[in-house]
Amino acid sequence: MSLIEVGAALATLINVYLTARNNIWCWIWGIASVLLYGYVFYTRRLYSSAGLQILFYLPMQFYGWWVWLRWGPTHNDDLPVARLTLIARVCWIGANLPIAIGLGFLMTYTGARLTYADALVSAMSVTAQILLTFKYIENWWLWIAVNSIYAFYLLPKQELYASTGLYSVLLFMAIYGLAEWNRIMRKQPVPASESPSERSEAAL
Repeated sequence: MSLIEVGAALATLINVYLTARNNIWCWIWGIASVLLYGYVFYTRRLYSSAGLQILFYLPMQFYGWWVWLRWGPTHNDDLPVARLTLIARVCWIGANLPIAIGLGFLMTYTGARLTYADALVSAMSVTAQILLTFKYIENWWLWIAVNSIYAFYLLPKQELYASTGLYSVLLFMAIYGLAEWNRIMRKQPVPASESPSERSEAAL
């Protein structure tokens, strides 16, 4: 366990707590978390997870910050929480398995370890991050699955014990985030269900 891993864990905890509270400052802590975990995963040869941090999560922190700040009705940090339509939900969640299989197959040629488990959490994390960026409540269901795989399988196998403890906490925080966003959504004077295209069009 290194100081960098501990710092990454603390930054992630703050990030997820602020996200569950629907606080836009979550993105600042997300940037710190992504940079630190990118280094941790790379040094443990979890290349899918390391690449995910730097190539996807990092730019998404800046993009998500802008979406939350400017895509609401008044363009001032008031983007409402929404729910995907049934068809959109099936498409977004159902796409994870074939992506994971393809990515896992490619990773077998890189010397990476635990390739398919690493690829699965990478695929689900991409989907979850996109849905989180646009404030779709379904992102929490995916984070619950991702955190479970990390906490109970992937990280213990790599002897990343601080991160294993972190993801165990994150699992419960994802459950809390789901409940909190449900509470927030019940108080909103907006439709509870919309498609990604509808949300994109509303932001233009």
